[in-house]
Amino acid sequence: MSVLNENTIIGASAAGGDYEIEQSLRFNDDDSAYLSRTPSSAGNQKTWTWSGWVKRGNLGSSTYYCFYGVDGVSPNDRTEFVFTADAFEIYEEVSSTAKISLKTTQLFRDPSAWYHVVIAMDTTQATNTNRVKFYVNGEQVTSFSASTYPSLNYDTFTNSAKVHVLGARRYADGTTNKFLDGYLAEVNLIDGQALTPDSFGETGTYGEWKPIDVSGLTYGTNGFYLPMNQEGYQIDYLVVAGGGSGNNAIGGGGGAGGYRTGAKVTAPAQTYTVTVGAGGGGVGADSVFSSITSSGGGGGGPSNSVGIAGGSGSGGHRSSKAGGAGNTPATTPSQGNNGGTANAYSSGGGGGASAVGGNSAGGAAGNGGVGGAGSASSITGTSITRAGGGGGGAYQGTAGTGGSGGGGNGGADGAGTATAGSVNTGGGGGGGGDAVPAGKAGGSGVVILSMPTSDYSGTTTGSPTVTTSGSNTILTYTSSGSYTT
Repeated sequence: MSVLNENTIIGASAAGGDYEIEQSLRFNDDDSAYLSRTPSSAGNQKTWTWSGWVKRGNLGSSTYYCFYGVDGVSPNDRTEFVFTADAFEIYEEVSSTAKISLKTTQLFRDPSAWYHVVIAMDTTQATNTNRVKFYVNGEQVTSFSASTYPSLNYDTFTNSAKVHVLGARRYADGTTNKFLDGYLAEVNLIDGQALTPDSFGETGTYGEWKPIDVSGLTYGTNGFYLPMNQEGYQIDYLVVAGGGSGNNAIGGGGGAGGYRTGAKVTAPAQTYTVTVGAGGGGVGADSVFSSITSSGGGGGGPSNSVGIAGGSGSGGHRSSKAGGAGNTPATTPSQGNNGGTANAYSSGGGGGASAVGGNSAGGAAGNGGVGGAGSASSITGTSITRAGGGGGGAYQGTAGTGGSGGGGNGGADGAGTATAGSVNTGGGGGGGGDAVPAGKAGGSGVVILSMPTSDYSGTTTGSPTVTTSGSNTILTYTSSGSYTT
């Protein structure tokens, strides 16, 4: 039977003391036990990272012990990370043909040792050896007795809408075998990023490889983090900061609030703080869920100035000024984009969550830059676009329109005043025109949490809106509060 064990790994030193992995999950191959998860939709099947701490229970010259697997389409299709003949192997098969096969010449025969394994996949790389990299205890493995690399832009089974398992090999027909005998701890799947080991660990004083706190990572569409804590469950989150305001007097559009998504596994009886950022009369305010912070959108800088940095940057003010930098401070993946550049008579659009703000164009009759587009999320069960940049203002031309996802429109002579970013979208405000020069405020942010209804505690503050979608309960915070597991 698979059971939780106290099997502490002492990690990197921190302010509160060493980071400790206090629990692991024990798998017994005789019990044929494993964990499984089936994503509701496909994520990035070209680029992802798997990280986990593995400790062997049995050694064997020919026995396979699989600690990760994904079924495919045809009956024998599968992905597996496996110990075979005490070597480590990554293998993916399609229609009886190996599409990925890397087997180490190095052997891993110490049943008392914890091995930290990182597999970084990026099949968009031009060089085949860069498409799969894997590391053991912080060091890249480069010597293989078998080596078949995936083709360029190959879609792996990982992050498909197929069954993903821990502790076993699984075929598409539902058959499972090659069960793990050993321990797993701190398992991470990062959807959309090919990371290096230093995202998960570091070298200690004596040259040992040690785990670090991974709570600041972002996981993408199908990513997850399993710390193997008892009673924990996964919360998917969307954190959108307040948008920045548009500038005055033919001003740049406000930058959208920072936009971050991911998943977090809870701890028992833990209270998680939620802060919803206000829309800016200048720079927008940050939104926060637990350790995840999305930065307010840039906006409202001085006249004839470059745009202001933020989650997304504001557009540059007239007089040929550059837009402000997005993704400030930097996060991975990016939380927002740069604002657009102004010309002498019109201003750039603010950056959006998924696109750079548009540049203004032409002379006195030129147009303001459009706001950058926002990003869509289906965390509530319905696809909604948020965090669009504000449109830039213009002199005699046409003002820039706001980006999709709540960006406000810019103002221009004879074409109306600028408009504010939409509330609870993090949209940037529109830049002012000439005759009606006032730029408008950014829209307030929002924090949305989704969790299994069977795990939902019902203990909240801040009066979030509570809805359901399928088997999940969704909390939508339009003002600050908290959630207690």
